[in-house]
Amino acid sequence: MLASAGFATTANATPIAGSLTLSSAGVFDNGQDLLVRTSFMPVGLKVGLTYGDFSAIALDTAISGGVLDLTALGTFSFTIAGAGVFTDIGSGNVITTHTDSNLNVYLLGVFTPFVGGVLGAFEASSSSVRVSLTRTGENTTAAISFSGTEAAPPTPVSVPEPVSMAVLGSGLLGLGLLRRRA
Repeated sequence: MLASAGFATTANATPIAGSLTLSSAGVFDNGQDLLVRTSFMPVGLKVGLTYGDFSAIALDTAISGGVLDLTALGTFSFTIAGAGVFTDIGSGNVITTHTDSNLNVYLLGVFTPFVGGVLGAFEASSSSVRVSLTRTGENTTAAISFSGTEAAPPTPVSVPEPVSMAVLGSGLLGLGLLRRRA
């Protein structure tokens, strides 16, 4: 095993396969609703349920980082105590929903286990993180919840392609014209 800055770099290690949930007690933010806010810092971020290889991480393990900046999605990262680091790769990020009360973001990155950590036998692995923020209440007393899921290997994001949307729109237009003639 080679060690570089505390990260696992085992030559014959296998990639991580599994998922884990991220949960937070709340969010520090910089705006009135989710449409005008651009930065979200989770408070008390910790590991929730774990599956597959991530099951080695204990429930409620502390997570540091996780600040979501909509103006710089490629800077997203977090560290799971005793386990490793998720780092965004800077491409493939998508905001899938963005309303005044709901924000969903899909991020691609790499999870790198710590040498000697609970996932130290695994290699750095491609993964994805889905972050969901939900606002409840009125603007002056609103509360925002922060949750997320990390999956390795990455789960695909379901965002319709523009061509697919154009074909669907053309089909609906055609059906509307046929109905109008009848």
